[in-house]
Amino acid sequence: MQKSIINRFLIVCAVIPMVLIAQTSVDVPWTGTPGEMESFIHGDTTSTGEQAHDVYVLEANKVYLQLSEVNMNSSMELVGADYGDGEHPATVQPIAGDDGNLQFTGWPQNHVKTHGHSQTYALKNILFNGVAAGQTASLFGVLSTYGENNTVVVDHVTSVHHNIISYFNFGTAQRLHVTNCTAVQFTSYGGGMWWGGFLWGGGGGWTGTWKEVLVENNTVEGTMGQVFVIYDNGVIPGYNPIRINHNTFVNITDWVKFYRHGNNTRFTNNLFVNTVSTGQTRNSHGQGSTLNWPGGHGKMATLHQGECTDSTLLARGWCWDNNNRNIHYNNNVYHDTPEAQTMFTMDPWCWDVTDTNDVVTTYCDTMIENQTRWYDDSTQYQMDNNGVSEANNVEAPSLGFNMPSVYFETHFARNLDWLDNKVHDDHPDSWWLHQNDDDWNVVEWPLPMDFTYSESSVAYTASEWGLPVGDLNHWPDALAQWQTLSTEKDDITYAPSEFSLAQNYPNPFNPTTEISFTMDNASEVNLTIYNMLGQQVKVLANTLLNAGTHNYTWDGRDELGNLVSTGVYLYTLTGSEQTITKKMALMK
Repeated sequence: MQKSIINRFLIVCAVIPMVLIAQTSVDVPWTGTPGEMESFIHGDTTSTGEQAHDVYVLEANKVYLQLSEVNMNSSMELVGADYGDGEHPATVQPIAGDDGNLQFTGWPQNHVKTHGHSQTYALKNILFNGVAAGQTASLFGVLSTYGENNTVVVDHVTSVHHNIISYFNFGTAQRLHVTNCTAVQFTSYGGGMWWGGFLWGGGGGWTGTWKEVLVENNTVEGTMGQVFVIYDNGVIPGYNPIRINHNTFVNITDWVKFYRHGNNTRFTNNLFVNTVSTGQTRNSHGQGSTLNWPGGHGKMATLHQGECTDSTLLARGWCWDNNNRNIHYNNNVYHDTPEAQTMFTMDPWCWDVTDTNDVVTTYCDTMIENQTRWYDDSTQYQMDNNGVSEANNVEAPSLGFNMPSVYFETHFARNLDWLDNKVHDDHPDSWWLHQNDDDWNVVEWPLPMDFTYSESSVAYTASEWGLPVGDLNHWPDALAQWQTLSTEKDDITYAPSEFSLAQNYPNPFNPTTEISFTMDNASEVNLTIYNMLGQQVKVLANTLLNAGTHNYTWDGRDELGNLVSTGVYLYTLTGSEQTITKKMALMK
């Protein structure tokens, strides 16, 4: 029995980082011809019309000019080949057709759209440049998901110069894992929009619903809107929560985290630099609403649930439990750079921009009133939001960034100027006055981003692991340590199933932790804790249970009531037809 448990665990660990689809791969040819990538993929079918390969490999150091979106209708991966020093990743960039317009169909215009039912898709190791060759327009974002019960994995993907949103969910009961990615320099090309950012979805109306979202070790820099919009109870009850862990957010003009009605969300170990929790001015995006949603810079703010009698909410299928929102905001660090603080004291405020010909131009503007409240109000805001917690979050007076200070000043000024001019100066053709000094046809690689900071900063050991907060890809040594400690990355269930085991919470834990699982049918189940030697520690459940979600608590004691030692433990859920094993860490 012990040996079988160990073997089962080793198998789980071996397959988790990979997408569970058949690995029949083919190289996508490159000649520089527009449209060749999507034409090759869509035409690669068997005699019966099925997709011939599962993995499509793009050549490193090449730019694939895209005439139309890639539609993924069955399980498949789009992967960039490894690249060496002095090379850039495989790059995908739109280009206008013969009529001068983009040929991408339907709103929103994305590089990739996933469809189908119970399929698995992946984007890996690719740079997506959203601005069209010739700089005539830009795509909405990288990806939009459709269909039902699909799993989408995005890993080591760079999103640059997209119009509004990188990843959007229109599907039902989707799983999304975005890891080790970068999203920078949102353009709002061709007029600008106040909304946008990294991830949108979760509504059950025109936006989709989630079974699971994991956003981990990503960097998002320079948005004019919300980084995350997770709303209208988009997380289906009984499944894993939305986990936003170890990310770096820099120069965000509007909300970073917009919870609205979404329960079951965890923000942990993130770094917020020059970010706003709920909006920057009384007239943010022209709606006059942001002062109604205080929360302060870098702090958590959640909106009121409303009444369950609201017909709009009822039309979406349920009302959430206002007494058990399960929203946690822990071990995060927030910081304002001196450059950002200076901007709010200048009236008018000005900044210099140097173009590629070394010509310096000074841009000045007068900020609208009430900017100081961004700093004055640092309280957590709750309106009857029970089950909302905030712990171990700190403001860092200094981070000691290795990035030159002009980076923060220039990029943040552009974001603020866009919002200011859109609302007050009425520039219909240039709402965001982004000084396009560089050629957007080519993305500088590697990206000029170094968000490491001084080891003497409070942020350096502020995570739950005693590691730096933020995207650990900026800290290779810390990333390697975290990979040996974290169990969050193991909580990836690629095979769609109604029989599911959630990651324990909190994790790591001391002295107790909660374990939940969901069953679609009544059956005998066993929930048992093992040590890393495969030895049985504690049986939490061994009984017949009805369909639904079940919760158990482990107090860190064995069958004899003795406290177990610090370390990593396995917990295994066995049903009539399936067994799932996950890790958890007890720390004293």
